[in-house]
Amino acid sequence: MHTIAHSPGSSTMSVTFIVDEPDPGTEVVLDIDFLLHPAWPDLDHLVLRPTGEETSTRSLTIELPSDLEVTYRYLRRPHPNRTPSTRDASLDSLRALCATGLPDPDVHDRIQNPFGSEVASSVLKGPDASAGHPVWTRQGPRTALDESRLRTSDGRTTTIIHAGDPGITELVVVLDGDVWTDSLDIRSALERWNRPTTAFALVSTPDREKLADRRFMSAMIAEEVLPAVESHLGVGVGSKVTIVGHSYSGLAAASLAHDRPDRFGTAIIGSGSFWFRESHDARDDTDPGDLTSSLRAAPKTLLTGSRLLLHVGREEGGMVEQSRMFADAAASAGAEVDLSLYPGGHDYAWYRHALFDALDALSPSQTNGFDAGSRDHLDRPEC
Repeated sequence: MHTIAHSPGSSTMSVTFIVDEPDPGTEVVLDIDFLLHPAWPDLDHLVLRPTGEETSTRSLTIELPSDLEVTYRYLRRPHPNRTPSTRDASLDSLRALCATGLPDPDVHDRIQNPFGSEVASSVLKGPDASAGHPVWTRQGPRTALDESRLRTSDGRTTTIIHAGDPGITELVVVLDGDVWTDSLDIRSALERWNRPTTAFALVSTPDREKLADRRFMSAMIAEEVLPAVESHLGVGVGSKVTIVGHSYSGLAAASLAHDRPDRFGTAIIGSGSFWFRESHDARDDTDPGDLTSSLRAAPKTLLTGSRLLLHVGREEGGMVEQSRMFADAAASAGAEVDLSLYPGGHDYAWYRHALFDALDALSPSQTNGFDAGSRDHLDRPEC
């Protein structure tokens, strides 16, 4: 469970996390993405300690911004008093630790298997957090939707969701489609969104290495998935296709918008891994990654007519500046670019709201006056 102490008018909250762990030889570590990853491997400040004489109850109190909506999990590892004093500080070791994560048993608001992790996460929402996009909570009438599935040549699934309306004019291709269908139940959100002329193709996407492979992704999405979906729907939407991706899939979506602007006129990109370089693991570098560098050298008209809607979490450290640099480079190549900052980390807790905020921005006349809520627009320097 967690409890929140917050004074009206304060921008922070004091959150106490409490969990039961009867094994004294096991250490429990709080996993909030933007706290855990930058601190690795020094995680002592995130360890839940026994409370009083009751050693099975562990707790930890931390200060957080009061406008956050984040996911968290409890990780478990052998207590250092019972293991060698030196620990493996590699990225693989961190991933192994994260794989032990379990949701808070006392919190029922969860996101299942974010980032395909096969581990559920609990949701923490601060007292000053935005209500979020109403498609995730709104009651009332729903649009009846058809759902079908196609398979790519390598066996990947594309789930197609649409209203069965013969007047489909727009197509949204969503990478990491299995996360959106299985973990977030995007179908229910689309039923509430009520856009009968927009069809969605949710593509189960490959591992990180393939997502960063621009030739592979162009062949799979632009040359195989897109024609198959258009044929299945009996429509040809031309460049009226929006490509959506987050994290590594955000990098892939941005690459598709860069490489195939004739097919993907719009991209919605969340926390894109713009630091990526083929030469080495550049996630901690401050210099721009390969795609941003390519855009900086591109003709000023390369992306003329394209629209890019980017969002990044306020607590994502260097990814904020990487997103700024990419946005600036895309604008210099002719694209219309919007970059928004959301309270949170590298997290589907707010990605789910940002996606529909961006979709609404593409059709502002159909938003029914909805206010996007707690996010900031990031100004970019003039190119």
